Amino acid sequence: MVISNKAISVVYIILSIYFMLYLITQVMVTQEDLSNLYLFVAIFLSAISLSYYKPNFFVVPAFSIPGVALSLLSSSSQFSLNPSPLSLILGSVMMASSLGVSITGRNVSEPMLVPFIASVTAFLVSYSFSYFLPGNSLTLLAGVPLFLIPPLKATRRAWGLAVSVILSLLSTLISYDLVFSSAAFPLNGLILTISSPETWITYITVISLILILLGREKIPSLVFLAFSALIFLLPSSVPPASTLNFVFAPLLVGSSSLPWRNLEMELKVLGESLEVKFKSTGKESLFLDSKPLKFSCSSETCVSTSKVSPGEHVVKLCIGNECTSRKVMVNQPKTVPLSVGNKASPLTISTEVQGKKMIIKLNFSKKTGSFELKVNNEVIQTRRVNSTLYEAEYPLKSPGKYLVEVNRLSKGSSESYTKEVEVKSLEMTIEMKVEQRWPDLLITVETYVDGVRSSVDKIDIKVNGELVPFSNPDPGIYTAMVPTNKEGKYEIVVEAVKDKLSKTERKEVAVSIPSLRSWDPKSWVGRSIYGYEVEGILGIGGTSFVLLGSREKKRYAIKVVNIFPSSSGSQTRIGLSTFSDLSRESSKLQEISERSEEIVKLYGIYADVNTIAEILSGKTLLYLTNPPAIVMELMTGGTAEDLTSKQAVFLSSNWPEIVKTVFINIAKALYVVHSEDYVHLDVKPRNVFFSEDPGSVGSEVLDRLRSGKTKVKLGDLGSARRTGERISEYTGEYCPVDQVEAMLRGEGARPDMDVYALGATIYKLVNGSPLNPVEMVREMDTAVDLFLRRGDYRSSLQKAREAYKVAHASIQLSRFKEIEPLVKSMTHWDHTRRPSIKEVLDQLHGLSK
Repeated sequence: MVISNKAISVVYIILSIYFMLYLITQVMVTQEDLSNLYLFVAIFLSAISLSYYKPNFFVVPAFSIPGVALSLLSSSSQFSLNPSPLSLILGSVMMASSLGVSITGRNVSEPMLVPFIASVTAFLVSYSFSYFLPGNSLTLLAGVPLFLIPPLKATRRAWGLAVSVILSLLSTLISYDLVFSSAAFPLNGLILTISSPETWITYITVISLILILLGREKIPSLVFLAFSALIFLLPSSVPPASTLNFVFAPLLVGSSSLPWRNLEMELKVLGESLEVKFKSTGKESLFLDSKPLKFSCSSETCVSTSKVSPGEHVVKLCIGNECTSRKVMVNQPKTVPLSVGNKASPLTISTEVQGKKMIIKLNFSKKTGSFELKVNNEVIQTRRVNSTLYEAEYPLKSPGKYLVEVNRLSKGSSESYTKEVEVKSLEMTIEMKVEQRWPDLLITVETYVDGVRSSVDKIDIKVNGELVPFSNPDPGIYTAMVPTNKEGKYEIVVEAVKDKLSKTERKEVAVSIPSLRSWDPKSWVGRSIYGYEVEGILGIGGTSFVLLGSREKKRYAIKVVNIFPSSSGSQTRIGLSTFSDLSRESSKLQEISERSEEIVKLYGIYADVNTIAEILSGKTLLYLTNPPAIVMELMTGGTAEDLTSKQAVFLSSNWPEIVKTVFINIAKALYVVHSEDYVHLDVKPRNVFFSEDPGSVGSEVLDRLRSGKTKVKLGDLGSARRTGERISEYTGEYCPVDQVEAMLRGEGARPDMDVYALGATIYKLVNGSPLNPVEMVREMDTAVDLFLRRGDYRSSLQKAREAYKVAHASIQLSRFKEIEPLVKSMTHWDHTRRPSIKEVLDQLHGLSK
C-alpha cells in the first residue's frame, strides 16, 4: 500500500511528541543531564520540514547546529561537558559540511536505501544486547527509528512506516525498563562482548561512502560523511564521550533522508518557446498552467518544448505523489524580419537543399551568446565553424514548406529570426534503358521525382559526348533513336535538372553487327519495310518471322523469310531457289488469294534475287531494310494448332464437328490452288488461320465457325509452286516421304502431296499427336543432310518409308470414325492411291448429308 506525504508527516509528528514526553519523563525520573533535551529540540525542528520534498535540506542543519552549539556552551556550569579542541573543530567542520550535503545532496540517490536497511538491522541487534550498553546511549537509541522516516518518502510503503513505529515504541520501553530495573532484562549473559552503536553507525558510514564514490557524487557530500566517520573512529579516551553521542545524529539523518527523487527542473524561454528539462525516473508527469505537457525522455533526461503566450505561467513537475512548481515569465519576443543578404540584419540565414537534407548556415554579424535553432518547431543541433558562423543539417522528410527559426537572448530580451524555405523536390532518379535495334540504339529514359514519374525542367542525352535529339511521348519519358555507323563501345550520358536538383546517369554499351544466323526480329520494330510500319512481332517460325505492320490505319501480317533457317526436322526446310520463285510468281499468287474466301489474302511479295544475293554475301544492313517478305491479311484469331491447346475445346463433344468444318474449308482452299495448277506444299495446323478469336469452349467455337463470324483460312501461300515445278522445302511432320524424295531428285510438285499433308493435319487435330512417326522424320532429315553433303541418301529414304508403312497400317481416329477411311486413303504411302482434292470434297459433302 502506498501512503501519502500527509500520512507520513502526521505519524512523524505524533512520534515526535511522544518522544518529547518520553525525554521529559526520563529527565524528571532519573535526573539525567539536560543535554538529552537536544534530541527533543532536533527532532521537533525536523518534524516541521518533513512535508517538503527535500527534508534533508532542513533536517541535517537542525541536528548539526544544536549539537555544535551544545559543545560551544559546554563551559557553562549548567553542562558537565568538557570538550576537547579537536571536538570543537570537528563539530564546526561537520556543521558546515552538513549544510553542503543539504544543498548538493539532491543528486545522491543510491546511498539512501542501504542506510535504511542497515540501520534497521543494526538497531535490532543493539536492542537485543542493550543490557551491556551504557544508559546514556539507550536514551539516544530510543529516538533513532524516527530518523528512518524520511526514506519512507521514497519507498512510500506502509510496512516501512509500521516498522519504524514499532521500533520507536520498543526502544523507549526497553530503555525505560533498563533505567529502572535492569535486572529484569532476560538476556543477561548471552554475549560476552558486543560492539557499541557508534561502531554500527561507522559500518553504515563506510557503506554509504563506498556507494557515493561509485556514483561519483558531489565533494561536499563526501566531506560530510568522511568527517562524520572520523568522529566515530576517534578513541573513547577523547573527553567527554557523551558529546560524541550527540553529533552522530547528522550522519544518520544526512545519509538516510536524501530523497531518491529529483524534482529539480531547468526552465529556458526562447522566443515563444518554453523548454523544460528534468531527470528521468519513469513516473513523471508535467503540467503547464494545470494542463498536461508532453515530453520525451532519453536515458537520464526528459525534455519538453512547447509554445507559450507572453505572460506568467506555472510549471508543475510531479514524481508519484510529490510535486514541485515554478513560475516563469514569458515576455513578448522581439521578432526581427530577416532577408538573406541584408547587411543591416545581425543574422544571415542561408539554406541549401542537398538530396534529402537541408544545409543551414547561420552567420551572425558579431559574436553571439546562447541561441536556439528550430526547423518546423523541431530543435536542431548546430556546429560552430568560427566565432560568428554556425552550421546545421536537417533531414528532409517530404517536399513542402519549412520554417527555419533562430531564437536568441540579446540585452535581456528575446529575439526571433525566421526564414521560410520551400522544398519542391527531394530526390530525383533516372532509369535508362538502351535497346540495340541494329543499326540503331533505342534509348528510353524515365525520370522520377520523389518516387513519382514526372517531367523535368531540363534534360540532355549525349552519345559519345554529342547531344542527340529526343522525343517526350509521355510525362517523364524520353526516347531517342541513335544510328550507330560502326561496331564499338558507345557511352550514353543523361543529365536532368528539376527544381535545382540535378542527376546524371551513365551507361556504356557495346555495338556489334548481328549475325544472320542469330537474327533478332526486334530490329525491325519501329522501322518501315516497303512502306509498312512495323509495330511488333506476331510469331517466329522455323523459316520466317511474322511481323505486325500497319499502313494507312490498316494492319497487316508481314512474313519475312529467314535467310538461315534451323535444320531441325520439326520445322520447314528451305532452299535458296525459294526466293527467286517467290519473286517470279508473286502476281499469280496474289491473284489466287483473291479468288477464294478460304485463303489468306496476299497483298505483296518482295523478293529481289539480287538483293538476296548481296545479303548472303555479308551486307547485313540490306536484310534490315529490304528483307524478302510477304505482306498478308492479318488473322487475329490464331491457328488450328493454338486451338488444340485449349482443353475446353479439344476435349469437348463438339470437337469432331469443329474439325470437320476446318477440314471442308481447307479442302476448298486447296481445290482453288490446285485448279490454278499450283501446289501449296506446306499444309499444316500452323498454317490454318482464324480471322478472329473463335472462342474458349467447344460450343462457342462451333457456333462462330458455322455462322461465319470466325472464318477459317489457309495461309502461307508464298510456299506454293506450280505443278511439276521443282520443290525446295518440306515440313517433316506433315509431308510424305515421296515429297522429300521428289525434292532431292529434282522432280516436280504434285497435288497429292497437299492431299497427304491435309490428311496428316486432320489426323493431328483429331488425335492431338502427329501422324508421321519420329523415326520417319529423322530419316528424312538425314537424307536431306546426306544430299547436301553429296552422300547416298536412298537408304535413309527407304528407312523412312518403312517406318511410315508401319504407322499407316495402325491409323485410328476413334473420336471421328466417319472420316477414318478418308484420312487413311489421303495419307497412303503410295501417292498413286491417294484421292484428288475434289474427291476429298465430295466425300466430305457426302458426310454432311
